[in-house]
Amino acid sequence: MNLKSYLALLYYRLRYKYQDLKLKLDIKIANWNKKGKERLTVMVIPHSEQKTINFHISYRAITIFIGTILVLLLISSINVLSHSGSIHQLTELNLSNQDFIRQSAKMKEEINGLHEHVEYYHNHVGALYGRLTGDNSKVAKGIGGAEKLSFSSDKNLAPGAEVFRLKEDVHNLKVANELTQEIISILKKRKNLIRQTPSIWPVKGYVLYPYGEYLNPVTARRDFNNGLDIGAFPGSEVVATAPGTVYEIGYTRNTGYFVKVAHKFGWKTIYSNLDRVKVKANQQISKNEVLGFVGKSENSPQYSLHYEIHVGTRAIDPFAFLNQIQD
Repeated sequence: MNLKSYLALLYYRLRYKYQDLKLKLDIKIANWNKKGKERLTVMVIPHSEQKTINFHISYRAITIFIGTILVLLLISSINVLSHSGSIHQLTELNLSNQDFIRQSAKMKEEINGLHEHVEYYHNHVGALYGRLTGDNSKVAKGIGGAEKLSFSSDKNLAPGAEVFRLKEDVHNLKVANELTQEIISILKKRKNLIRQTPSIWPVKGYVLYPYGEYLNPVTARRDFNNGLDIGAFPGSEVVATAPGTVYEIGYTRNTGYFVKVAHKFGWKTIYSNLDRVKVKANQQISKNEVLGFVGKSENSPQYSLHYEIHVGTRAIDPFAFLNQIQD
């Protein structure tokens, strides 16, 4: 069998099946039309002697009526389900809105707490900067002064108040950070000055005669003490109160052995009434290095150390520097 014959046979088979299906469908439609034209009689018989009422309804009308009812029920069900979904969405939106309100209140409380910490940090850094430099122009706050936030349903509350507060805090933190960096720089510079400042006790003991006028036990007269006399045990170690250079060592009957040390920034210290000296002239010494040992002289019959601090040529009270300045 060639291809042409096969296709012709296939065509006739399909045509036969099509005609068969069409015939069956026409028969079913005819039966449905015939069944639809049949009528159903409904009789209404009253209990009284009134006339009986007859209703003649075709099966087609009943089918259309039932179909219409089913369609209406389907549409109503869809509407009910859609309405239920809308109610559910509204409920979820309401819950989300309430959660948003709670989160907003919490956020405002956190912003207030953060603002208080920023204010505390900024104020203290500014106060420290003002004490160190005496310049308060850089301490001024930057962009605001917004009042404390509180959650409220008031419609007049500015919606951007939180953003403004955060911008203000960020600005003040930036200012405080800049001031902190300047304070660190200042302290680093001053730390070197503090290290070079006489700031420790030169010997372990007690104040025998303070700086200023005092009654001289040898002459029984009131004299002026340019330094500080510290009573101590014989032979106690005398240490340098700051790093420096020994620029003079000597001995007199009034002072006994003495050592003079020059420090940076114009400081000078003098240690008198020594029994022995351990250092040499022009020697570089460090803080707390032993210079000599406690002794006595003709003007100081008690074992003590006479200690003086000079700034340039001026003697100042050493007691103000004893353990008052630390690194």
